[in-house]
Amino acid sequence: MDKIKVLWMNNGDEDLQKFVSIGKTYNLEITTCKCMTDCRHYLNDKEAYWDAVILNAEIKYFPNEKPIVYNLYKAADEIKEKKTIPWFVVITKEIRNKATVMGVLPDKERYYNIMTEYKELFEVIRIKVNSSPQNYILDKYADVCSFCNHPDLLKLLKALEFPSKSIECDGTIPNICRGLLEWLETSELFKKYNLSYKNISQKLEERRRLEIEMHKKVTIPPHITRSFHFCCEVTNDGSHEKKVTLTKVLLRDGMAPYLNKSLILNLLNILHWCASQDKETFEL
Repeated sequence: MDKIKVLWMNNGDEDLQKFVSIGKTYNLEITTCKCMTDCRHYLNDKEAYWDAVILNAEIKYFPNEKPIVYNLYKAADEIKEKKTIPWFVVITKEIRNKATVMGVLPDKERYYNIMTEYKELFEVIRIKVNSSPQNYILDKYADVCSFCNHPDLLKLLKALEFPSKSIECDGTIPNICRGLLEWLETSELFKKYNLSYKNISQKLEERRRLEIEMHKKVTIPPHITRSFHFCCEVTNDGSHEKKVTLTKVLLRDGMAPYLNKSLILNLLNILHWCASQDKETFEL
């Protein structure tokens, strides 16, 4: 089982090495940070993902300020806005009265005394993460997620697996998909063989199967070429920030209720194919 990645914002005032070591026995890999701005940096890291977040009851929003309970409001709101992952609050020796913290965020299940309840906290994290929608997705789409660890992929997979009415009219999805196509350009697979998703799409007009000359001929299957073409067409038209386009109008007015789902599935087609390739020989 993969390690459960936990981000712990602790102000840097305490030695958490003991808890980091104990966390390992619960399969937790704990990374610490010192303030909310550091936490934001970790959460926004495109190359990382987090399964859970722990906050000290009193936290610093900026590195040089004094930690206060009120910052818990802002930190919790920011985490909920950015990530759909479980988060917890630990009450340290400076705050002995739980009611002080619960007056800020009254949710009893989130609070643990770090000196006496750390084992319960770590066990709850382990159970919640293993049963979370994110882990369900990571298991179901393990091949795709192992190839592409971009956090935006998780957003798309959650929209696909746990759909709401809003996905039908969500005008941000084409732009998210375009970002993932651009991420492909930076992947080792594409760099190694000098591939471009736009070129693959354009070749559809010339022939049904794209042959790339390297040490030997390599063929990209027709269904993958068509998926590239479809994704390029929709994302190019749907990603304009200021220009009103047909795709944006169709999504906005609910006239293409399955377009976003089709776009995500075609992108998964591409990522699944990329993940299936032997990166040494690129045999197809």
